[in-house]
Amino acid sequence: MLSVKDQKETMSHQGSKSKGPMRRVLWVLLILIVVAAGIILGISGYAASSLTRFERVPIECNPADFGLEYVDISFPSRDGLMLRGWWLEAGDDNPVIVVVHGSEGNRAHPAERMLGIAKDLVSYGYNVLMFDMRGHGESEGKHISAGYYERNDLLGATDYIRQRGIDSKIGVLGFSMGAATSLMAAAESEEIDAVVADCAYADIVSIIESEFSRRSNLPKFFIPIILSIAKNIYDVDFTAIKPEEAVREISVPVFIIHGGQDDMVPVQHAYRLKEASQNPDSTLWIVPEAQHANSYLVRPAEYKEQVISFFDEALD
Repeated sequence: MLSVKDQKETMSHQGSKSKGPMRRVLWVLLILIVVAAGIILGISGYAASSLTRFERVPIECNPADFGLEYVDISFPSRDGLMLRGWWLEAGDDNPVIVVVHGSEGNRAHPAERMLGIAKDLVSYGYNVLMFDMRGHGESEGKHISAGYYERNDLLGATDYIRQRGIDSKIGVLGFSMGAATSLMAAAESEEIDAVVADCAYADIVSIIESEFSRRSNLPKFFIPIILSIAKNIYDVDFTAIKPEEAVREISVPVFIIHGGQDDMVPVQHAYRLKEASQNPDSTLWIVPEAQHANSYLVRPAEYKEQVISFFDEALD
């Protein structure tokens, strides 16, 4: 029969043996948690980086290819980046239209038919300023921000127009990200007198969520992590990019154009933007067969007529 001392030593030994496997299980769980966290942060970091950069598309044509005279120009954005562009003059006292391209493009991007539209505008007597937003074409900048900082580019363009000594009215024609940028800039500037927004998003987070779901099979809990990394590392607050709210602050007329077959920015965004506008002269045109930012491609004559009629009335 074991003494009391021997019984205690036996129980202590047995307890130590039972704690060993438990410690190993805890260490394994801790390692798995650390690895999982690393994978989640790695994927989220890559996604956040992808939201703020892409490969530049080279400029492969110029206004001369469309029979237009032009001047190469450069000017600073409101936050100091040097931007490159073209000035197409129709007359000193004539209104100016600033044409703003979308993401992954440039001032001559063929998918948006930028130069074809510019030729139409010049032929109707409008001065036209075309430029590359930051991180695009020939302009400075390594990152993009879905309009968060690009609005400083457009505001820099309006500053340049005034510095040329032109005091006529200014209209803006923007596509996709350029359209969203135009709406947000117009909410901050008294220099912009009318906006045509072709396939703008009402908010960017819903677009990020849908694209993330479409391109990956990962759960949506990644989204807040991705947005947090973008804000803390790249200083871009995607949750603040809400053209829908900007439209509510715009007093000038807005012409919203959207493709009925747009699978990048759902057409519901156009209806949200129209509803948000406080100006009774704001209008909405849905082109049923058009995809993202290609309404001009499928209906060039009607597009030209609608846009120029809008600018004629708004900038009179």
